[in-house]
Amino acid sequence: MSDALRIKLMTRFIVSSLAIIVLAIPSEATLRIHRTDKLGPSSPTSPQFDHTEARAEAKIVFAELAEEHGWDFSQSSDSALFTDEGLKDIDVVILDNNSGILFNEAEKRAFEKWVRNGGGVVGIHGATHAHKGVDENNQAEWPFWYGLWGVLHKSGPKEGPQGRRGYADQVMSVNTSERWSANRPTIWEFEMVEWYFWNYHSNYSDKEIISVADVQTNQPQLPQYYPVTWSHEYEGGKVWYTNMGHYAENFRQKEFIQHLLDGIHWAAGR
Repeated sequence: MSDALRIKLMTRFIVSSLAIIVLAIPSEATLRIHRTDKLGPSSPTSPQFDHTEARAEAKIVFAELAEEHGWDFSQSSDSALFTDEGLKDIDVVILDNNSGILFNEAEKRAFEKWVRNGGGVVGIHGATHAHKGVDENNQAEWPFWYGLWGVLHKSGPKEGPQGRRGYADQVMSVNTSERWSANRPTIWEFEMVEWYFWNYHSNYSDKEIISVADVQTNQPQLPQYYPVTWSHEYEGGKVWYTNMGHYAENFRQKEFIQHLLDGIHWAAGR
């Protein structure tokens, strides 16, 4: 066999082998995401508070993100998905500015089971207003929900030099891990904010704090660098929460959108 023929055959073999290897590498599975902006009925322990404009804008923005990123995406304002069958094919549930009593007992159990089987949860702003604490002793209408976030809404912002709401604050990424900061500036101005005061769960100290806000100028009752985004692993699932997202304008701010994408990918285990 001539050297030229030997080289030609060897080249074909290498190319064929590489093609087999490439075909054998699985492509990244499509993310299956469900967003719920369901508002439940008011109760003495968990009053309904409607972030109407923010939820309406988020509904549009998440549909755009789903198309851009190729997600298998759904969203609704009811809880029909929250069954064993409905949740089994979902990677990430986004709970976006929810309040009131969201789920009945069967839906609660299905959601708990799904989280314990490795489900990813992303919470935005008012999600911690749902199933909220009963009293100042941090009792909760649904203990699993309380532990899910590590906090529940205690009150809205207090009066400060710039009023209660709608002013800008600096947000800083205090966790410099690449998964939280590679695509965003370390310090950025969040254009309009409303920060909550919290009832803290006993597991709050286990959270991985991702971002803090410099709140002292307008909220002197709070620590200067106040945690506003965190994550943790909870009973088998992955939970990411941010207190940003009160205003419709927030969902058109590129830093916040990247923040949300980071949280979604982390909760999905990507």
